[in-house]
Formats: sequence, C-alpha cells, structure tokens
Amino acid sequence: MLNGEIFHMRCCAHIVNLIVCDGLKEMGDSIASIRNAVRYVRSSLARLKRFKEASTEANIESKALLCLDVMTTWNSTYMMLKAALKFKKAFKNLEADANYIKYFDEEKVHVLIIDGPPQNLDWDQAEIFVKFLKTFYELTLKFSGSLYVTSNLFFHEILDVQGDLRQLANKPGTLLGKMAASMQVKYDKYWGKIKKMNMLMFVATVLDPRFKLDYLRHGFNFIYEPGTASKMLEKVEKTMRSLYDFYKEMNYPFSKDVSMQGPNETESFPAMSSTSLGPKMFSSWIRDQLQVDGDAQNNDLDDYLNDRRETLTDNFHILAWWKLNSQKYKIVSQIAKDVLAVQISTVASESAFSTSGRILDSFRSSLSPKMVEALICSKNWLISEDDEEPISITQYMDEVQAFEESEEVAPGDGSSITTLED
Repeated sequence: MLNGEIFHMRCCAHIVNLIVCDGLKEMGDSIASIRNAVRYVRSSLARLKRFKEASTEANIESKALLCLDVMTTWNSTYMMLKAALKFKKAFKNLEADANYIKYFDEEKVHVLIIDGPPQNLDWDQAEIFVKFLKTFYELTLKFSGSLYVTSNLFFHEILDVQGDLRQLANKPGTLLGKMAASMQVKYDKYWGKIKKMNMLMFVATVLDPRFKLDYLRHGFNFIYEPGTASKMLEKVEKTMRSLYDFYKEMNYPFSKDVSMQGPNETESFPAMSSTSLGPKMFSSWIRDQLQVDGDAQNNDLDDYLNDRRETLTDNFHILAWWKLNSQKYKIVSQIAKDVLAVQISTVASESAFSTSGRILDSFRSSLSPKMVEALICSKNWLISEDDEEPISITQYMDEVQAFEESEEVAPGDGSSITTLED
C-alpha cells in the first residue's frame, strides 16, 4: 500500500518524552535538590515519622504521599514535584533537624556533595515547572489511551503544543523561555519536517467530519511557513486520493476498465443475451450491473469533502458517525475504519507485554497460569473506566465461593473433576 510510505508510525508519546527531557536540562539543579530531599524522607521509617511530624506542625492535611522519580522518565519527575510542592512548608520545618542538614553535607555521589536542601528559588522554579508540564502530562495520557480513537487527536494537540512553545520562546530571559527554546529544537527535529511525518496522522484529522481539510489548512498556516504549509496540504490530499484509489480498486476491481471506456462505447457489460438467462433473471442481472457501475463511477471522497462539516461538540462519537454513514460513503468509510484504528502511541501495547513482569516478581514466581490470568483480569476490571456498570467485589464473592466448593477430587486416581451446580 503506497509503497510502504505509511507503515512507519513513530510513537507520539515517546516523542513528547524526548521533547520534555530537553526542557528538564534547564532545571537540573532545582530538580536534583528536591529529589534528594524526597530521597532523605523515604530512606528510613524514622525519617518518615519525623517528616509527618513536620507536616502536622505546618498544618498540612494532604493525604498524598511523597514519591521518588525515575530519572529517565519525565512524567515520574512531574509526579514527584507535584507531590513535593504540597509539603513545601514541611520541608522548611525539617531544616530545623540537624540530621536533615547533615545529610546533604556528608552524603556524596561519585565523590561530589549532592544538591540540597532545596531553597526558595528551587521551590519557585518547581512550581512554575509543574504548571508548564501539566499540559504535556495530559497530552501523554491522551496519546496513550486505548479505549477511544487517538489518531484524530494528534493534530489538535500538536497545535496547542506549538502555540505554547512559540509563545514562551519569545521570552528568552525567563526560565520557561530557555526551556521552550530547547524543546522547540527537539520538536522541529521530529514534527517540523515533511519527510519525517506520517501522513496518516493528518488523514485521520480529515476523516473527522467536524474538521476535514479546512482545519488542516488553517493549522498548517499556523505551524509552518506558507510554502511549507501548501506542500503539506498538497501531500495530505495526494495521500487521501491514493488511499481512495487503492480501496476503490480493492472493492471494485473492474471499475478501472469501466471508467476508461469512452462515452460512445455502448458495451459496458460482458456480452450476455436474454436467451441465455431467463427474462426475469436477465433484468435482475442488468440492475445488479448498473448498481456496480454506479458505485464504481461515483467518487464519495469528493462528496465527503464537499458536504458540510458536523457541529463541533465534545461528546461527538466519530466511530458511531462513520457506522451510521457507511452506506453514504462506502469507500471512504472503509478507509476511516482502518485509519482511525491506528494507535499513535505504543504505551498501551508495551504495558500489556510488561504486565507479566509486575505480576510474576521474585516473591510470587510460583503462581499457576490460572491464578496469573485471574490477577490480571481482576485488576483490569477493577480499574475499568466504565461508570455505567462499576465492578463490585462483594457482588461476586458468593459465586466464587460456590465455584470453589464445586471442585471435587475424584477418588482413586487423584484427578480433578469440576462440577458446577445451578
């Protein structure tokens, strides 16, 4: 299909991670100071107890817990800073503890004294940083979803990201301005060049009946130079036409021969006489051929693009819309079915493969396959976002107990026999 041009899809969540990590470098010292303070609190129960006392003295009623980040993943750093900011006053009260100050003076990493304790400037920068990172954190969550369509979200989100970076980059003297400049370089590396962009991410936007090509036209003019914007739009249209021709030929393999016939050519069907079929069968055959030829000659891509756009609403269900209009746009709906199924992030699939490692750890390595399956399914059901039918643990306890009691061991050979009672 299209010489394999659309088969390589970069993980958008991974690209966001690379963009943000470049911005983290501008705040390395402040983050390190807060990280070391959190590490001190979490290093022993006695220190944690003293920290809780400092929180009580500061009248902090938050039930959130401090979490230590993984230095290679920025979203864990965001969560650490967000939690630590709630206990800013508690860390200040902890400075009265001589052991806390002594920790930063004596603790060394690679013979170098570690940063800390965090000062007011570190806390102020962290607060600004957390507000800025919230946009990228929510963006990553959207890209990583697996229960809804994500491919049509891509262009909307990068427009917002580009707008924020461009606005902050105009303030080079500020902390966020320096961060935005570094992040803009990484952004341009992956999303700033036509050759590195997979056109399916833009085709998915066109297949959203609320936006179509008009939204792309305005968006490209906002992100790129006028010449680049027109080339991008032309390339997206060309990709759409190529996809349409491919699906049309796949569904109507004889349409190409039919469309190449001149207007004076009267033989549009294979030779068939009324005597070889019956009169009724012949007329039925003619109607079927007319239907096939009509479907082949109509271009429902043009019809779709020229029809009015749907109203912009937040509760719009794009898959339901295409299911409802599949007969009106027969070929385009098949393109939409395949393109909208594409995930723009590998987070969900990678998480699925790593689930076994979280269940079967060094302390639970003897679980049977049946029990592992039960644990994975139970966790998935409990964290389900289906608000209409929430999972109730107690609701099924009686059924589980009855199932366990129904398992009996047959006498003699020791084989297991399962009997289910009504």
